[in-house]
Amino acid sequence: MRKLFLLLTLFAVGSLSAQGNGDYVSMSFIKTTPGEDYFTILNEKWKDLAQMRANEGTITAWDVWVNPWATSESDWNIMIATVAKHPDSLNANAGVPKMRPDYSEMDVEIFSQKNIKARTIVHDHLLVNKGLVFPGNDGGTPVVPRVAVINLMKVGYTDGFNYEKAENNLTSEASLGNRAGWGLLKRLDQAGTDVYYNYMTVDFYEDWDSWLIDSESSGNGGPISRQVRDIYNLREHRRAMPMWLAISVRPE
Repeated sequence: MRKLFLLLTLFAVGSLSAQGNGDYVSMSFIKTTPGEDYFTILNEKWKDLAQMRANEGTITAWDVWVNPWATSESDWNIMIATVAKHPDSLNANAGVPKMRPDYSEMDVEIFSQKNIKARTIVHDHLLVNKGLVFPGNDGGTPVVPRVAVINLMKVGYTDGFNYEKAENNLTSEASLGNRAGWGLLKRLDQAGTDVYYNYMTVDFYEDWDSWLIDSESSGNGGPISRQVRDIYNLREHRRAMPMWLAISVRPE
């Protein structure tokens, strides 16, 4: 009986781990204004606020990712990811007065107008973590490396459970290969047949060379496993978006 209880406990823990760590992620896709230095605002103002919020335990991470191939015609060129254990925490304890308590009302207004002028928020998406593989990670929000590839997926309305299970069963530390980590996220802010994507996977790499090795070898017509084929049948890969990490904040 004791052995049976132990086996059931290990099975339950394994099942929980296979579903990710439950982090909620807010992704803001931003188009910066030419001639305005939004990166200075991010580095000198918003980074400080993110560090305060992380140290207080409101959020667990704040990362600024850059689209290296963005042009003036691109919809967005920066993505800001805010991570928290509860969705209400994503926007809690925020705002200019908290970041700069010495600011007067006029200072706040001047800064707010400068911030608005420097960028346009194109999309705000809310997601939840459903799978996470990082060597040595204990289930918390990981420290991410310098390169990430977001893969937007469209999954059928009734296939979500099977898709999450298939992705988690396929991905392990042993299967990472050149990747430094992997995550699976489910979109929460929108649903329906006309939504462009409802899941995303994120492949993390230490550098561009590691990503290029994987990128060059993918889709070469070689044999694929039954597990991979099952995943292909459950989702449509809409788009892959490589990005590099510009700013990263974790609790100190």
